[in-house]
Amino acid sequence: MILGSDKAKVHDGQLRQPLRNVVYPVEINGVTYNLHDTVGVGEHHHNVDSAKATGNLYRLMADVSNAGGVNLLVYVVRCNKRPVQAMRKNYGLFYHGFCDSKVSVVIVVTGCEDVEPTMDTWWIDHEPSFKQAGMSFNAHACVCAFKGARTNDGGYRNDNLVAESVGVLKRLVVQHCMKNGWKKVWSS
Repeated sequence: MILGSDKAKVHDGQLRQPLRNVVYPVEINGVTYNLHDTVGVGEHHHNVDSAKATGNLYRLMADVSNAGGVNLLVYVVRCNKRPVQAMRKNYGLFYHGFCDSKVSVVIVVTGCEDVEPTMDTWWIDHEPSFKQAGMSFNAHACVCAFKGARTNDGGYRNDNLVAESVGVLKRLVVQHCMKNGWKKVWSS
């Protein structure tokens, strides 16, 4: 959504390829941000070997640290999910393990197009369960990434929600991205 294109494809869960470091540069308000996309370790629907994925994550974090550091963690979940063991594990691995709890972390909740009365209602209802699971965030965004069915005017049912969500995501990045990247100190 932030890229404004289909460069970073969402896979169908059938991929067996371990995580790679693929950088997606995106310009927001005249500033270039490098986005790194990963799947969650231990999330069985991704069919990713956890040991290989974790090893690749270590390499990714080392590469990002060497290239200027980590400025923001964006934790993405579906709105139909509540904190479960894999989510807590991934949060702990990235936020505490890789980033020593030193980087801003935000949560993006996708699939909120049918949440009433507003998309943010989902977070209001579920934030306590994340806090209870030991997962705290600097900010949140409840978004719609699904265009929906075609309408008679040639657009899509959720065009307005998607456009609103893109703006919310870009503001989230700009407001919470640390100016100086945090660099992991790797002990030998």
